[in-house]
Amino acid sequence: MTVVTTLDITGMSSEEYRAVLDYMGVETQPAAGIYLHVAYQTDFGYRIIEIWDRKEGFDEFLEKRLAPATKALGINRGTVITVTPLHNFFAPRLGELSGLVSSLPGAPGTLDPV
Repeated sequence: MTVVTTLDITGMSSEEYRAVLDYMGVETQPAAGIYLHVAYQTDFGYRIIEIWDRKEGFDEFLEKRLAPATKALGINRGTVITVTPLHNFFAPRLGELSGLVSSLPGAPGTLDPV
């Protein structure tokens, strides 16, 4: 069953977020089961929303990639994770997303790692 995951990460900085992504290499070697990753800063830190083909794939990613990356980088932030079945997805401008990505402040190469 396709799921949407939300990670609310307290106190994470832009530099830490970028360092974790770069360490895992997810933008060049994404996990097989992920469809979408969206992240934005909040008043508490970061909220990350992802769509996965199944919960087990997300769980495996947490265990084998995310947890080891944050541990290796010494990043220990309070995180609340929710996993919910996906009800609908709408992306009428999907073809334009690749051009948008490079213009965003958190795009690869935009921040110095921690």
